[in-house]
Amino acid sequence: MLTTDEIQMVLTGGAKHANYDITIKLAEDLRIHANGEYPVKLIDERRPNEDSSIKEYREKIYTPITKKTVSKVFSSLGKIRRSSDWIIQFDPEKIPASITASETLEEYCEYKYPRYTSITNWAFFELLPRSIDANALVAVIPYRLPEALNEYIQPVAKIFDSNQVWWYQPEVNCVLLSSETVQQTLSNGKIKNDYKVFYYIDTENVIRYNETEKGFVVEWEWQHGFGKLPVTKIKGRYVKEANNDIIYESRLSPMIPSLNEAAREYSDLQAGIVQHMHLEKYVYQNTECPECSGNGEIMGCDENGCPSTTRCTKCKGTGIGSYKDVSPYGMVVVTPSKIGEGNIPSPPIGYVGKDVSILTLQAQRIKQHERDAMSAINMEFLSEVPLDQSGISKAWDRDELNNFVGYVAEDIVAILDFVYYFINEYRYHDIVPQLEKREEMLPTIPVPEKYDLVTASMIINDLKVAREAGVNPIIIRQLEIELAQKRFNANPESAYMLQSTYTLDPLPGISEDEKMARLSNGGITKMAYIISSNIISFVQRAIFEHGNKFFKMKLDEKQDIMAGYAMEVKEVNSAANAVSDVFAQQNEEIDHEIIDENTPPSIMNNSR
Repeated sequence: MLTTDEIQMVLTGGAKHANYDITIKLAEDLRIHANGEYPVKLIDERRPNEDSSIKEYREKIYTPITKKTVSKVFSSLGKIRRSSDWIIQFDPEKIPASITASETLEEYCEYKYPRYTSITNWAFFELLPRSIDANALVAVIPYRLPEALNEYIQPVAKIFDSNQVWWYQPEVNCVLLSSETVQQTLSNGKIKNDYKVFYYIDTENVIRYNETEKGFVVEWEWQHGFGKLPVTKIKGRYVKEANNDIIYESRLSPMIPSLNEAAREYSDLQAGIVQHMHLEKYVYQNTECPECSGNGEIMGCDENGCPSTTRCTKCKGTGIGSYKDVSPYGMVVVTPSKIGEGNIPSPPIGYVGKDVSILTLQAQRIKQHERDAMSAINMEFLSEVPLDQSGISKAWDRDELNNFVGYVAEDIVAILDFVYYFINEYRYHDIVPQLEKREEMLPTIPVPEKYDLVTASMIINDLKVAREAGVNPIIIRQLEIELAQKRFNANPESAYMLQSTYTLDPLPGISEDEKMARLSNGGITKMAYIISSNIISFVQRAIFEHGNKFFKMKLDEKQDIMAGYAMEVKEVNSAANAVSDVFAQQNEEIDHEIIDENTPPSIMNNSR
């Protein structure tokens, strides 16, 4: 535990934890791309001898080209919460009678959570994008202290980036710089708005310190008494263990080398466009500058009255009239050739020819760096396909993609388990004294395994390849079901209908001709043939008769309904066939009678 004097020394910047610098470095390597910051260090390393004016110009025109690459990744990872098996399950039977219905853990965390309504919203709106800093700390601390004895405390999870973690001893204590600031009135009557706020947290207390004109003072103190530090790292990929602490890097860190190259080369591309793409006009001119008479300098006197010369401001020292600066919209003025030099070309005005092929090559290299960055985390399907390769499908490996997303999902669930645990402790530690009883109130959060990340075009491509390869119809059916769920994600009823159609069809992916051939050869039953041939109308009828309850039925119940419809069709067909047989027999008898009446007797006799 830190003493009061030790805390004050940290607050005043007199001490930092041993891993402070390395954790900041790991975070900054990715943050410049995620936040679209100008990569000063990357550019300076590549162009160390550039003039300061050129460096300033680079920074001024820089566009964060790599920000969209990282944003695409986080947008896809945000779909984890849309997984069909994402669930936060509470057991209402485990809630003690001493806790009112409006103050349960589920009610607070899922419907009344400060600022975000639910902890799930917080996890995907704030925690996920801030996971670029794997050594940032998540601390569960009071958001608002209770004002009355019967009022519940409102704890929240707050994230402190590595540069805000001034002191950290795992499982012991920490000193954290808040992003909040406080307003203070100074002794001279002026108001200052940017005074710092710190939190000191250990296994027994949370103390908030506010900066003042005379130093740091305690604003409030909460004695939680958990015997545990309500603070944890966001975590990610293991890097090393140092100074009794584990150092992590973001799950996206494999993207950094390619993102760095893309940022460097994009800055060069911008300069190349200015230098190569803009038309540069030249003109031959022999008119002298009227200000300096072609000398480029003007005679005058200095401050002491002595003769001196100064550069002509009108012609910029060239001695040529009508001089203009070289710029994308300016021109180069060329003086006439002297005796013995070549003649002036005709016409005397033209444009400088430039090779722009290098710009095309550089643009392609930047796109490749972006694709390589995506490929580093098995998300290359998110990158843009070049126009000259538009017919090439985006390669992707479902297993590798699921592995990467699975790691991210595990990290999120681990943080959620931590947050729910300490919110539960803050709110019910005194009301429910038994730890076992409090832990029974916690929700179950399984790590999802089914991720809705792939696009419809990717599934369509898989279907095409599967059909051309003659893959088993069962696999094709599963791909079609997945496609239906993807295309009709916003319309669940349509998705359920298509899913039921694929699931209940006994002959999926088989053409009508093949069905008839199998029926003729006895390979399938007539009932299977009827169901498969009428599956769409049968499912629509079932939905009309049973409503949405049909989607919730078990598979055998749905199959029984389909079999009942098929039996009706079979009976109708049998009755129709019987009627047809009667008509056919009657028509045959009539035909015989007509033949007997119209046949001459001689033919009749001969036939006998």
